[in-house]
Amino acid sequence: MVLAACSTQKQTTGKQLTTDQIRVVSSLDFYAEMAQQILGDQGKVVSIINSSGIDPHDYTPTTADAKTVANADVAIMNGAGYDAWLQKLVTSNDRKVSTVDIATDVRHLPEGENEHLWYDFATMIKLNQALVKRFSTLRPKERQLFEKNGRKNMRQFQQLQQQVQQLKASFSEKQVMITEPVFNDVLSALDVKVVNPDFAQDIEEGADPKPAELQTMLSQLKQRKVAFLVVNRQVESPLIDELIQTAKKAGVPIVTVTETMPPHRTYLTWMTEQLAQLTKIAKGA
Repeated sequence: MVLAACSTQKQTTGKQLTTDQIRVVSSLDFYAEMAQQILGDQGKVVSIINSSGIDPHDYTPTTADAKTVANADVAIMNGAGYDAWLQKLVTSNDRKVSTVDIATDVRHLPEGENEHLWYDFATMIKLNQALVKRFSTLRPKERQLFEKNGRKNMRQFQQLQQQVQQLKASFSEKQVMITEPVFNDVLSALDVKVVNPDFAQDIEEGADPKPAELQTMLSQLKQRKVAFLVVNRQVESPLIDELIQTAKKAGVPIVTVTETMPPHRTYLTWMTEQLAQLTKIAKGA
């Protein structure tokens, strides 16, 4: 994963912590954003990773991270091996920290399935509900506030679901090509067929794709047999560059996505911008 310069600066949201506030730590900033929106001024959320230049798979926690986890009431992790380092910090901590493992507790994800859970808006809705319930258990007197704030989040996720549902009419059963399985949950919701799942998995795992498969993909692009090419723009390689250039020459639309949230974005604006590319393709622009 080729990324921008890394930063270990943590994201701290909410007002200055008081003794009766809920303390939350999250591995990823967009999960932290959701938690803070639910808590309002009743809690403080710290995101360990707060930069699009950090690869969550390979992150090495610092002593400060361990201290943050030790002081937390709740730890939110993606799970599915994506941020296993956070689970290790929780396990090694003497103080009991309540955990929300999204892959296990929310999505009930089978082993080996796609780990990019934030691209499944139904999962984000379930996570929102799970956090409202968890925070309400910790602070029963604030249940109404948490539920009210949770409903605001819910409307955002439902808005994204509606956009995908509208796009499904244009793309259902069409063939698409991807460079990595980052965007697969959205593609599944669109009911499209990914023509190169093995290639995409090889790229994500750092393995060498089969030459014959690459040649087949280049031929499919040249013959415009796919509706669009999805590119994770945070990953660079000569093979991906060749696919991009071939798609451009053939006039195959390219949808660029990212695995981590770009700077100066919220989860909603990040997702909306990516879906807007599909809307443009659907309109034939």
